[in-house]
Amino acid sequence: MSERALKGGRPGVVPPGPGRPHLAGVAVREEDVEPQPGLHVAGLVFRVCSVIILLLAIWQFVDWWMDRPPGGVGIGVLVGDTIRLIVVAGMLWGASELADLFIKMHYDMRAGRILLARQTYMIRQMGIANGALPAELLNGEADRRGERDVAVPPQGRTA
Repeated sequence: MSERALKGGRPGVVPPGPGRPHLAGVAVREEDVEPQPGLHVAGLVFRVCSVIILLLAIWQFVDWWMDRPPGGVGIGVLVGDTIRLIVVAGMLWGASELADLFIKMHYDMRAGRILLARQTYMIRQMGIANGALPAELLNGEADRRGERDVAVPPQGRTA
């Protein structure tokens, strides 16, 4: 039994402490607040590459315009190459938006995981209060699926 449960607190609830992470003022588990710095960096790299390629396409066109070959030779190659560079820049920008979407999707999944864990705890407490579940579930810690990690013998008996 946890120390807080012995002092009259709710069993199975980890007390909020200075080292515990908080989301919206509520203490949560460490595994529920996993940052995604790799995706942030990948999105930033894709955006920077996209801007660089777009600037190179503009520079290529301006350079050709300032020093045109006689007779307008190479305009077809210039237009085709500039369009290709602009399309690649757009695809890189889209890849950065996908990285941001994956980050937001991770946040939504994390919020769903937290909500499901809290609902599981509340339903278990309601089942114990109604007598549908045995009260011995209060003695052991449970994981987020509601299964006990370690069997806790009843008080007064040893395993």
